[in-house]
Amino acid sequence: MANPTPTPSRSTTRVRVLAAAACAVAVAVVGLVLFGGGGDGAADATRPGDTPQGVSKAGAMLTGIPQDGIALGDPDAPVTLVEFADLQCPFCRDFALQMLPLIVRDYVRTGSVRLEFQTLAFLGPDSERAARAVAGAAAHDRLWHLTDLFYFNQGQENSGYATDAFLDGLVAAIPGVDAAAVRRDGATPAADRLLADAKALAARHGIDSTPSFLIGRTGSAERRVLAGVEDYDALRDQLDALAAR
Repeated sequence: MANPTPTPSRSTTRVRVLAAAACAVAVAVVGLVLFGGGGDGAADATRPGDTPQGVSKAGAMLTGIPQDGIALGDPDAPVTLVEFADLQCPFCRDFALQMLPLIVRDYVRTGSVRLEFQTLAFLGPDSERAARAVAGAAAHDRLWHLTDLFYFNQGQENSGYATDAFLDGLVAAIPGVDAAAVRRDGATPAADRLLADAKALAARHGIDSTPSFLIGRTGSAERRVLAGVEDYDALRDQLDALAAR
């Protein structure tokens, strides 16, 4: 789950998350914790002017897959998997770099699963600036490119690394997107609504930690929070069971 300190501790995560939610917008519980390497804090972020890491990998994973705002994949896919994430969360980074490519390969490209990304920002100012950039990228149907590049270049939590220059550099590495336009669209009322809707949806389902997930049949109001899933095979079982219904 998201960790509010550079050295992750799942017990302190919940305390900090709840404290932040009380001060800002109360979001509420259980997340899908996905374990893997890299939970000890990220390396220094890409500096302005540097070529971002992960450009070729993000492109290879996403090329040819339709994006629409926060969504990735066929809108008629039988299953929708909704992720709640804070861009600074090291566990969200683990999921994005280790498990997400498998889901995209096996389920999104085949038209079985549609993904949605709900952006939360409870870890601090860098999270808030990143969330704004993501909202701007959603307006250009390139949210998934930006989130993946952000995770590849994630810096030390709340070190001030998520500057306009840093975020512009990530956006500039995405083909066909203008960084200035993304920054402008991240400061609009539409972006405000997108981020507010994510908080409200998290609160409605009792989600207060990241990464957390909702899974259900596409178009159905019946969704459940995934909890206790620690490996890809366990997640596949749930996706396959829903797709077969």
